Amino acid sequence: MDPKLGACVDRGEHSLLIGTNLGSTQVREAVERAAQDARRDGGLLVLALLGHGEGAEGAPLYFVTSGSENAPPLSNVDVPSLLGAVLNDPRLAGLIAIVDTCFAGGAVPATPVITAGPQGGNVRFSLLFGATAKGLAFHLQLSRGLTRLIEEGLPGAGEFLKVDDDLMEQLREQIDGQQPGRYLFDGAPYFGDALWLARNRASSFNRDLGSIARKAVRDAVRRIDSNLQLSTEGELAAWLEESRQTAGAGSWAAVHRLREVLAELEAGRKTLNVANKVFGPNLTEDDLRLVGMLAGLPLHFLRHGPPPNLRDLVEYAAHHGGAAEGQHRALAHLVAAMAHVTGHRDELPEDVVVWAQDFELTPAVNSHLRELNHQPHGDWAPRLVLVLADDGGESVVRVDAWLLFGRAVLGSQRFPCGLGDKGLKTALAEAVAWSAPWANIAGKRLKHIDVAAPTLVLLDCPPEEQIIRKQTKLGVNYTVTSRWSGLLTPPLGATVDDMLQVGEELLDSLDDSNCSGPEWLHVEQLATVEQLQKHLSNHGFGQRVWAVASLPERDWDFVAQELLEHTPALVWPRQKDVSDKQVLKASVGKHWRALPQRIAHAYRQHLSGVGAGHDDDLGPLATVRVAWHDKDWQEFCRRRASTVLRAPDDMTHKERA
Repeated sequence: MDPKLGACVDRGEHSLLIGTNLGSTQVREAVERAAQDARRDGGLLVLALLGHGEGAEGAPLYFVTSGSENAPPLSNVDVPSLLGAVLNDPRLAGLIAIVDTCFAGGAVPATPVITAGPQGGNVRFSLLFGATAKGLAFHLQLSRGLTRLIEEGLPGAGEFLKVDDDLMEQLREQIDGQQPGRYLFDGAPYFGDALWLARNRASSFNRDLGSIARKAVRDAVRRIDSNLQLSTEGELAAWLEESRQTAGAGSWAAVHRLREVLAELEAGRKTLNVANKVFGPNLTEDDLRLVGMLAGLPLHFLRHGPPPNLRDLVEYAAHHGGAAEGQHRALAHLVAAMAHVTGHRDELPEDVVVWAQDFELTPAVNSHLRELNHQPHGDWAPRLVLVLADDGGESVVRVDAWLLFGRAVLGSQRFPCGLGDKGLKTALAEAVAWSAPWANIAGKRLKHIDVAAPTLVLLDCPPEEQIIRKQTKLGVNYTVTSRWSGLLTPPLGATVDDMLQVGEELLDSLDDSNCSGPEWLHVEQLATVEQLQKHLSNHGFGQRVWAVASLPERDWDFVAQELLEHTPALVWPRQKDVSDKQVLKASVGKHWRALPQRIAHAYRQHLSGVGAGHDDDLGPLATVRVAWHDKDWQEFCRRRASTVLRAPDDMTHKERA
């Protein structure tokens, strides 16, 4: 019905009949009315019979309308007779028939009916059938494949899709286990366009390239010859075929780039067709900006100028990629983002599934969609991860920032630190400011920030106490979760995989329903590092979250390092002196399942001056710090594991000591 494609006209209730109890009379009457309308319009008729067919060698095809196999022939439709009668309807401009049933080759009318019937052979007829007169058909492969070709187009096939060699070649590549075929007859005494199924979208797309695709084509062609005039997908394909046959012009690299652009155009066209059909009707301009962000497309592209349209997003992903590696992977992320924004949480639409399978992108689409659908804090909102790196020394030399949505990484940036506290303050402020435009595109407030640091920095520079803007502490405006960075930069004698296994063990321990809080260490167990090591040797890595009610008199940094290597989660008091250890332990135990967010909330209450007595068991939490490990941090570190490197000269403070 699309005027840009099939240009058919809907004539009412008889245009589409679906059911298992139609009956032969209803089908014949509907076809007769459709033929009358086509004759009145002076047009041709497109007739598709999809479903179950019965027949045998040498026998005509019967289209089953009753829903029952082996039903009496009178209850079904004799297809050759039906098509022959329609063909010979006076003043009908032609008939295109698509038969997708078993034994569909038996639909061909008898030759005398076509060549010497009431019209005396003055007929135009194209028949596309899904299987031979002896063969079975499966899963409506012919009609599904034909629909996809109409939606995507066929490069180099001209302005129209016809029942010709090009179409059959493509269909045979897509159809398994059955043999499609065609029958053509043109006995009209006048010359005109051959019968066409649809306008070729690949051809019409050539006239509708967006600015990004046009520039990609122009740049690639210019590398071969500045005087060469190629501006469409079809022209590129024709030139490349000619150059292949003639051992053509241009350097190998330039021709290779042109082939890449042609592949990008095809991928973009097919993606745009699917996206327009499946997601387009539900997307707004704000949605499109959000889709671009969730796909990892760069900020400058999304924010500058008018809002990007769907074609802009697809063409940018196809020709430039994004945060994902490779253009096709960027398209996968883009499609997953559209699925997320339009509410496809659990199951992708069938057209998208087929598209992903064609490009072998199913795992990439599924993975990115699953990452976007994950809700770490019960809210689909951006989350900022900041890693304070010391490069083996005692001072922070840079802040590495990642912006996450769910578990999907949308972008990353590195912020070098100057010397001293001022340098760290500046880098943290820049990192938070960097994330703000992304959060604005999402229409959400940035609330959650993870700050990971090596042991010394973690102990000496509490992340939530860092001042970033107008003397405001980070923990005032954001829920700050402290992480230990040992899973990203493992300590001496351990590998990233070793530490990730410790993290996995800890997650299993935390999932244990019997786990009601951390394991509190006694003062005598913390007297020396050696005594602590002896105690830890009796416990497996990651089997406990260790907690300290009061800091040891000396070597707290070494003790903490030992504990964090044994388990990447630790609870300890903010100050060295604790007035009532039992109250502190009781408060941690009561709010155990709500940590660490509950601690951040208590700390914010304390800063705002709510004071003691407002919540007697919550107040002590403001005096507690944690290095917290959970599934989200484990997943982030696991995904970063392949990029983690440890320089040979990096030494921890403990190694140097």
